Amino acid sequence: MMGNELVLALVCVLTFYGAGGLEARDGSRDHGVLWALLSALISAAVLIALKGSWGQLLLAQVSLFLGIGAFRMLRNRAD
Repeated sequence: MMGNELVLALVCVLTFYGAGGLEARDGSRDHGVLWALLSALISAAVLIALKGSWGQLLLAQVSLFLGIGAFRMLRNRAD
């Protein structure tokens, strides 16, 4: 059963990497590697440390996405 969770974790890492690259198209810095690393670390924490399921992993990844969005919104508001 752990195979499904690993595939989901890999898909999330690649998705965050791609999203960081898409964001850089408007002249911003490319944060794809940072986002992918955060996704991988969260995946490892959920799957290894917490022995979580694919649902918990997906919830953690959605939370990361929302957190990045909130951080960017606050950062852009300060500029």
